[in-house]
Amino acid sequence: MNVGLWTVLALLLPACGGGGGGGGGGDAGIRLTSLEVTTQPQGPQSPFATTLGGDEVVLRGTGFVNGLSVSFGSATGTVTRVATGEIRVRTPARREGVVDITITNPDGASSTFDDRIRFIAPPEVVSLAIRTGPTAGGDMVPIAGGETVELKGNFFRAGMTARVNGVSIAVAIADETTASFRAPAVPGEIAVDVVLTGPEGLVTVFTRGLAYTAEFSLERETGAFSEARARHLFRRAAFGATPVRIEQAVADGLPTTVDKLLRFTNDEAVEAEALPLWGVTPPPAAPYNNRVPRQWWSHMLLKNPNPFQERLAWFLHDHFATSNVNFQGDAQFWFYYHVNLLRRFSLARADSTGDGRPGLAYDWRDMLVEIGKDRAMLEWLDGRQSHKGNPNENYARELWELFMLGEGVGYTEEDIQEAARALTGFLWFRSQITTDTPDNLFPDGRIEILYLPFLHDETDKTIFGVTGKFGYDDVGGFYWDLATNGYDTSKSTDERDTDGGVVDLTLRERPDEASEFICRKLAAYFLYENPHDIVVKGLAEELRRNSWNLEPVLETILES
Repeated sequence: MNVGLWTVLALLLPACGGGGGGGGGGDAGIRLTSLEVTTQPQGPQSPFATTLGGDEVVLRGTGFVNGLSVSFGSATGTVTRVATGEIRVRTPARREGVVDITITNPDGASSTFDDRIRFIAPPEVVSLAIRTGPTAGGDMVPIAGGETVELKGNFFRAGMTARVNGVSIAVAIADETTASFRAPAVPGEIAVDVVLTGPEGLVTVFTRGLAYTAEFSLERETGAFSEARARHLFRRAAFGATPVRIEQAVADGLPTTVDKLLRFTNDEAVEAEALPLWGVTPPPAAPYNNRVPRQWWSHMLLKNPNPFQERLAWFLHDHFATSNVNFQGDAQFWFYYHVNLLRRFSLARADSTGDGRPGLAYDWRDMLVEIGKDRAMLEWLDGRQSHKGNPNENYARELWELFMLGEGVGYTEEDIQEAARALTGFLWFRSQITTDTPDNLFPDGRIEILYLPFLHDETDKTIFGVTGKFGYDDVGGFYWDLATNGYDTSKSTDERDTDGGVVDLTLRERPDEASEFICRKLAAYFLYENPHDIVVKGLAEELRRNSWNLEPVLETILES
């Protein structure tokens, strides 16, 4: 009987002690000295003991008695063993959060230990979406790598990482339900898992979450050149093709067909057929309505056996953004020179169009230089009324915004103002430019454009942070000699512009921006809208590597 009484006293005395330790308190006489989660490894970034729920936790301390209960926040755990100095308990299932541990003796006395354990859950992915690149907006769509992937789900937190095809990637956390990462490049066409790992080492696998494609690569097509592929090529690189031409393309194969599209001799007979639509042999002496240039070019679009010449000229006409709607009378004929300039771009330098001027051999720098002194462009963007002391900014602005760099890319308003000063000096007139000029300067009365040195600003300009005497890269064919009242064909530039032209300066100071801008437009025109950065940067690198010659770039596009 006495042994039983002492046993009861031994069990009851701890419950009559002071408050619990480690924060909180009560009258249970319980003290918690340590905690160990035996079935859940502790991540190095976790500041608390952590549990998924259902883990075994060992609580060590004093004052533990049989019949006690252990709660984790508002949920009660399952006590599996109570011994002197130790409790073993299985944690309940619950969501994330840091919670208190409360130990309650059978008589109801309890001790609470604040913020002692953290319930965690593995990252949970509900959905995945592509936010950048040509397939932006969809989920599980083909990608090439480099796109931003957005994840929606639960339990996202700092320190989470993603692994795609063995490549580990940092994850940006917006909040506990939204995260994103940049997809790595993966070779071939394959669907891969997205493996997410939380900071405590918990892993979730989003099975076959990303689908990769080779569609955005620059590799040349291999295999048989089918009729369907030939039709597709001619839809993009021409304006369709006849059955006979398709049959010949299939027989030739892709490389030979592309070679024929890109490399050809100008067909003078087609131009000779179209020229009478103007009604006269150039230069004209009569006014035209704006239907004439359309009819003239339409004839060549339909009849030219070299379809890529017209297709590329069509692209350039849109790129260099002119229109004949504001041109009156015989000024309509300037579009004869304008369109032929665009058509000459794809011709070898030994070849020429009907106006007798040589081809540009796909030289992008030369094209940019030539368009700056094109009659239609000088009229359309007010270059012919941009003079020293009163420069007009229209062409300087569009040269970078539409033709070379893209809106707001790589230049400032101050750069535009300085470039406008450099691009001064042209004037158009019909019969006289000064009181000393004979009225019969052009006996046929036609409108013409001249470069006049006294209208050009020859002083220093600072463009892209570079100071120099910049001007037009080339004014050849338009340089006017007041002493003889005639064109000085021996001069191609203003000799005072000792630091060169604005085009050369731009290509030198902004090579990446300039090459990516035109390659992005070409890819969008011949391949698909919103071309992938991988494609654009690859083409741009090829353009720079070939000294601004677009022929290799176009060949890569058409054979891809």
